Amino acid sequence: MKQLIVPTDFSDGAWNALLYATDIGEKLGIREILVLNSYEAHHAGAATWVSIDKIMQKDSEKGLDKWMDKIKKTGISSRFNFHRKSIHSGLVEAINSQIDDYNDKLVVMGSLGETGMVEKIFGSNASDVALKANYPVIMVPSEAKFLNCKNVVLGSDYDQVAPRNLQIMRTICAFDPTTKLQIVHVQDEDEVPSSKASMGLDQDDIPHSIKVISGDDVSEALDEYVTNSDTDLLVLIKKDSGFFDKFFHRSITKKLTLLGHTPLLILKRID
Repeated sequence: MKQLIVPTDFSDGAWNALLYATDIGEKLGIREILVLNSYEAHHAGAATWVSIDKIMQKDSEKGLDKWMDKIKKTGISSRFNFHRKSIHSGLVEAINSQIDDYNDKLVVMGSLGETGMVEKIFGSNASDVALKANYPVIMVPSEAKFLNCKNVVLGSDYDQVAPRNLQIMRTICAFDPTTKLQIVHVQDEDEVPSSKASMGLDQDDIPHSIKVISGDDVSEALDEYVTNSDTDLLVLIKKDSGFFDKFFHRSITKKLTLLGHTPLLILKRID
């Protein structure tokens, strides 16, 4: 990976994500960090829209100015090359415009916004990114701190992990020589154990163990396991249906304890 992208709305949650990103950057030897703010005016009359757009652009630039000053004052700027960008678009589109290769950049984002269900934890923009993004992203709860990622859990639905995602997993697990990767599958009572539980990692050089837990509700069972096992990072592979969809269903996420304290690495399913 060559660059970390940190979207910001200049909130405390976004600042915490930036600090988390700098810790990751130091572990991975990444020195390039892009601080990104996007803004988008709602539909209005032409004259009104132009006026609002200019105001939002000005506010965006001012916010970035203040953040860059804060970065300098904290001393972080001496360890990284910070770049800034203000983009007039939705957040997902803004991030997409900055990413050319799936494995080159990692998005690290905190809670942006204050409404909704998942949104109450991560923010509406963050949940949009989680559900729609075509790039790897770490979602950082506002109180989460980087703890070397010694305990990493990969939520399993038995699908094989694509080579490009294996590369990212390998990078994450190289944070610390003592890092442990555990593949966790939630199995209901009627399910027959699968020989694919390793998700293709047996042929890779990522040390791991496999844990099969029982539960009728995938989200609640995984939530309980992660919350009680000192997990530093939960990894989920996004796809249109199945395990990921169940985990992020709006009727479920409001009940999950882990979302308040455990960072999530969300990878795109690659066929």
